[in-house]
Amino acid sequence: MVVENTVIGGRYRILTEIGKGGMSTVYLALDTSLNKQWAVKEIKHVTDPVKRDMIINSITVEANMIKRFDHPAIPRIVDLIDEFGSLYVVMDYIEGRTLSAILKSEGPQPENIVVDWGIQLCDVLDYLHRRQPPVIYRDVKPSNIMVTPDGTIKLIDFGIAIEMDGNEDRTSLIGDDRQLGTPGYGAPEQFKESGHVDARTDIYALGATLYNLLTGIHPRSGAMQPIRVVNPSLSIGLENIIDVATKTNPDDRFLDCAQMAYALRHYREEDEVHHKVLIRKWHQFTGVIIASVVCFALSAVSLGMAYLTRNGDYQYWMNQATQTTSAAKAESDYVKAASIKPGSIEPYIGLIHLYTADGIFDAKEEHVYNSTITDHTDTLSKNADDWSQLCFETGKLYWYYYDVSNGMSDASSFAGTAGESARINRIRAASPWMHNAAANSGYVNARLADIYSGMADFNTQVVPLINEGSDAGKYKPYAKRLQQLVQASGHERNDVIRVEVANLTLDALRIFPRKFRADGVSREALNTLADEAISLAKTVDPTTTVLDQKMQEVNQSSQMVHLEINNAFVDIKGDKQ
Repeated sequence: MVVENTVIGGRYRILTEIGKGGMSTVYLALDTSLNKQWAVKEIKHVTDPVKRDMIINSITVEANMIKRFDHPAIPRIVDLIDEFGSLYVVMDYIEGRTLSAILKSEGPQPENIVVDWGIQLCDVLDYLHRRQPPVIYRDVKPSNIMVTPDGTIKLIDFGIAIEMDGNEDRTSLIGDDRQLGTPGYGAPEQFKESGHVDARTDIYALGATLYNLLTGIHPRSGAMQPIRVVNPSLSIGLENIIDVATKTNPDDRFLDCAQMAYALRHYREEDEVHHKVLIRKWHQFTGVIIASVVCFALSAVSLGMAYLTRNGDYQYWMNQATQTTSAAKAESDYVKAASIKPGSIEPYIGLIHLYTADGIFDAKEEHVYNSTITDHTDTLSKNADDWSQLCFETGKLYWYYYDVSNGMSDASSFAGTAGESARINRIRAASPWMHNAAANSGYVNARLADIYSGMADFNTQVVPLINEGSDAGKYKPYAKRLQQLVQASGHERNDVIRVEVANLTLDALRIFPRKFRADGVSREALNTLADEAISLAKTVDPTTTVLDQKMQEVNQSSQMVHLEINNAFVDIKGDKQ
């Protein structure tokens, strides 16, 4: 056991013990170099040199694997330290509880909450499965899943995760390919000598985990029964999803996590009540078909009228949304319009304009927006250019307006201030949307979306790269993207975007001038970029408190940025370079 205030690796000061297991103890530690908190796992000392080498090798493989991941649900491992006779793993500190702890203290969880957790887990598992080579986690269970205070899921402990090199044979596994896993949660094929593991192996474990969370019963082999036998009030749709996910034969399960996520989003559609409604509709439809056989011409007219009525309803709700002075009614009207024409992006663009009117995209608005767009993603994405446009506009909504004050955790911002932390969280939320828009090379704003995507990658990855000492070469491309964004923003009519781009640029120039210099960016280029950012901000006439505050930030940075750039080009002896 490490006593408080012990410094590990010359920089991590142990603050307190926060967890303990059979082979390890976890501490909260303060990074004295970055003034940031990390979790430090101490692996218990093993005297047997063979076992110790095996443990070190296992942890090293896990750390190197995680180092290549970039997903918000996967905590990073940032350092490995071997000293004082023990091995220490430094990783992201997560404020929250494991699902097993929640289950133990609170019992079975409400199905809507469990479904939300399940969708989040599908997302992170799908990310792992789509990597090249694919990664199979192999140990999905409540004790390996944490939930933060804002409901965000984190997948921890990649100790038995494996990478596949693209072949179908288990002998191709990189790392430990033994039949490992947790009985009850592990799929049957994990425990067979010649068993083949793939994405469907994790799907089984996810289904077993959802079963446990909904019923409170451990899913040991042979113990799982339909969830509605345990609790008749649970959804039949959810029961069917878990049944498919936990089929003994992998071929009978969901093909991938994306398919399972879709089923979870629409699980209520399988409920008995819904089936009864469908049966009634089918009878009505059958009657219409019979009538149409009798009078085809009349049916054709009816269908035409139905089409006109449908479009009329859509236009009615769109008009209502644009004409009302009530933000709540406008939001409701846009959602109704989206349900009538699920393939149109107009209602979502209307919601974006509505949400940006007050300068803040808050958590309640995000919930409505994401729920609406998620319900119609399949239809929306069929038109590649419209979908790219919607992704781009959604990315800007997050980038410039997202209110992260309610719930989002510390983003490890490079400056460490609350403002920078909020900015990094906004950028992180915008990143997948910008990447989606940039992926369509035929989209008119694909180049600009690519600039945003590259900037998002830099801002969300630079801190761990600095920690690893592998950030060299990242700053020159970032300087180019900043310049491109400043120039592109000169054509923006949106004052918030122009002033925020100016602030982002000036802050980067003040924080990283020596990094830019080390990457070969000249002093003249940096000063020119600073002048362009300042000129961009001067085109803004602040008419709101938010804009006035942002302009004050620009003015403060303007007074210091050239001095800090020039100081970065002065060596230790005082000679200018």
